[in-house]
Parts: sequence; structure tokens; C-alpha cells
Amino acid sequence: MNSTAKPKTIAIVVPDLSTSGGVATVAHFLRDLISESNRYDADVISVALGSSDRASVHLRAPSTWADGVQVRSESVNGVSYDHVGAWASEIEYFRYQPRSILTERLNQYDLVQVVAGTPAWAHVSRHVAPPVTLQVATLAREERTSALDGQLHPAALWRRWMTRVTDRLDHTALQHVDAIFVENQWMYDHVADHVPADDVIFAPPGVDTEQFTPGPPPSDGEYILSVGRFADPRKNVQLLFEAYAQLSQCIDEPPPLVLAGRSTPSPGAWNLAKELGIRSAITFRADVSKDELADLYRNAALYVVSSDEEGLGLTILEAMASGRPVVSTACGGPSTTVLDGKTGLLVPVGDAEGLAAAMQDILSAPARADTIGKRGRERTEELFSLEATGQRFLNTYAQLLASPLPLG
Repeated sequence: MNSTAKPKTIAIVVPDLSTSGGVATVAHFLRDLISESNRYDADVISVALGSSDRASVHLRAPSTWADGVQVRSESVNGVSYDHVGAWASEIEYFRYQPRSILTERLNQYDLVQVVAGTPAWAHVSRHVAPPVTLQVATLAREERTSALDGQLHPAALWRRWMTRVTDRLDHTALQHVDAIFVENQWMYDHVADHVPADDVIFAPPGVDTEQFTPGPPPSDGEYILSVGRFADPRKNVQLLFEAYAQLSQCIDEPPPLVLAGRSTPSPGAWNLAKELGIRSAITFRADVSKDELADLYRNAALYVVSSDEEGLGLTILEAMASGRPVVSTACGGPSTTVLDGKTGLLVPVGDAEGLAAAMQDILSAPARADTIGKRGRERTEELFSLEATGQRFLNTYAQLLASPLPLG
């Protein structure tokens, strides 16, 4: 590249960067990847995610009508970004729609990268001129199934209807982007049925294999670990508690259960733990730093995921990079990251007995646990490191921007 040439610019569009979770993690990963490549400049643009969004026009608040959609300069974790509201943000459909103030801003870039949980968010860039790429994990109908099952009150019925609308938007959005990055095999197969296969790239976000490294062998681990936003019903922490209670009946003095995350289990979940007689064996660690989290992984006997749905499961990759065997429900993404029987064990969604049996299997075979942990580390280095996954994004950007790749 000519040293005097102005770097091309990429806008990373993400639903409300101020929130935590996998989508925000991917956005930060891509921002760092693009900036460190020294080939492009990257800006982050956040868009309205919820009904009470701070920069939006609200139907229930006439005071917001005259001001229109707002753009606010914000920062989180040292990252500065602009947050753009939406019209009538109480209605989910409108949060996915283009707005002129956002379209005008995105047209100033050479490429737009949308990062979202579901494809419908790509509609916010539907009217922009530059190439648009989409990084996506799942579909709205898959993401919301467990939360809506059996719910018949008016709010749930409305949510179910909006899910049908969003499912249609998920699929029409695929027609408006130039390339689609997916995190797991089932989503790859689904998207490839709706767009040309050449437009779909398997590119999960990478894990920092230098930050997350093995410690003592799993057979010397001190506890069972699970990491996540446990207030989210999709994480199904109640299933984990039920499985741990069953494990306690099969093993004398099993390792204690340590939970770490930004949100604690609900009061109902904690009440269940008390009823099961395992509350004293469970510790919750809130808002741990990345260094503390890495230490938690390194000293665990095994890592457990009890979710009903996961787009990928970044915490699984962090655990595997740390040399920990993984026990997980086969809830989408984990079936891509975990090789059943080799780097961990997969059990059916909602199967507390199966989850308990898998944990017992790992804990009762120390040599096997250590071998599984080593294989997980090797698989992560080969397929899911920052270098391995990041290059897939950079290669696609180069192709769409028609800029030659560097030699070597």
C-alpha cells in the first residue's frame, strides 16, 4: 500500500454497545482487529436496541417528537462511539428500519460491517451505498423460543407476533448485504440455503489464546465453573442447579460450583438452589476483570454450559483455550466449538440428568479430563485464535474493497 494513501474506513454498526453480551464482545473484537491491521480505520456506531432507548423518538413521550432521532456521543470501556436512536422505538419493527440520519452517516464510509445477534439488524443499512457485511449468530425465532414457550399473557402474545415479523426480516435482510459472517455450522447451513454459498463465510469471533492459557491440569481443578449473564432465561441456570444437585447425589463432596458474570441468577433460581440443598456449594462472582476470569478458567476442573440457545458460546472457547474440558447442552453454537467426546461432552437441551452424568463422567476419569483439556486447547489455537478467525474478516474486506492483500 502507498504510505501516503488514506486508509479506507469501516463503520461497525452494533445494537447498543453500552450493553454487555456476545454481540458487544464481537464488536470490540472487530474494532481491535481492524485497527491493528493498519490497513483500515474503524469507527463504531451504536443503534437503538430497546423500547426506552435514550436517543429515540418515543410514541409515549411527546416531548421527544420535535427533536427527532438523536445522535449521542458516548464511550464504554475506553471506546468512543456515536449512538443513533430510532423512530417509535417502543415497536421492535422500527428499530430495524433505516433512518436518514444514520444512512447519511454510513454513506461516508468505504464499508459497513453490521454486528448483530440476528440478521434483521442489517436492514438499518439497507439504503447505504458502500458494501455491507453482516456478522450474525442466530435467528430471532431460535433465540426466543425458550423464553416464549407457554407464555399466554398479552405481552408474550405481542412478543410472539413480533418474533414472526422479525423472522421475516431476518430472511429479507440477507438479500441486502454483500457478505455474511456466521458463527456456527447450523447457521451457515441455514443462510447458505437463502443466499449464494460464496457469500457466506464461517468466521466466529476469535479468542485471545495468550490471555486465556492452561494452568494446572483439570484433574487438579478446584471447582466447576460456568460463566454468563445468568439473569437471561436462555442460560437456563435452573437446569445447571438441578444437574449439580443430581451430581451431588452421585459423587461424595463434588467440587463446588462457581458462577461468574454480569448478572446474578434470578431470586427464583436461588430459591431452587436452596430447595435442592445446594445453595451453600454455589458461589457467584460478579463483574470479574479479564485477568480474574482467566484465573477462574485456569483453576477449574471443568466448564459447564446449561443454555437453551447459544449463537456460538464465546465462553466455551475461553474455557477450551484454558485447557478445560467442557460439558454443554447441544444448543446451537456449542455443537460447532465442542467435538463431542474429544474436547468435551454434549447433552440434549433441557436434560438435567444427562448434564449431571456428563459432569460425573469427566470428574471420575482424571486422565481423560486432562486429555480432553489438551485437545480443546489445540483446537482453539488451530481454528479459533484471534489470528485464525480475524484473517477471514480481513480477507473479505479486501475483496469487497478491491484492495490487494499484503505479501506473505
